[in-house]
Amino acid sequence: MPAASSAETNLTPLFRHIWRVTKAPTKPPLGSIRIFLPNGTLLETSCVETYRIAAWSADKNDPRKFSVVEDRQPAYNAAILELNDATLRFEQQLIRSKEKQELTFSAVNEEFVCPDLPK
Repeated sequence: MPAASSAETNLTPLFRHIWRVTKAPTKPPLGSIRIFLPNGTLLETSCVETYRIAAWSADKNDPRKFSVVEDRQPAYNAAILELNDATLRFEQQLIRSKEKQELTFSAVNEEFVCPDLPK
């Protein structure tokens, strides 16, 4: 079986959901979400930030490890610690600072509208 098909099989829950950050080392921007597409596209956005379209790719030898490229530069490597239809949890290592962070996401299963921000 080709690596891409294998990765899709092992990562199926990743592609079924929009993922909202629920736990991070620092408070994430309000409504931070990530959407992973099987074609290697990653959408990152929040209620207070401009969206970013980045690229991600699974490790050919271990699909639960992946790399993300932002602004044409490697941004971080990650290892999925938990993935199911409710939770995505991974540890990422930032390329520039070498800092490791564990992030937890919950699958978005209902409508959500960003709240009005104070003016």
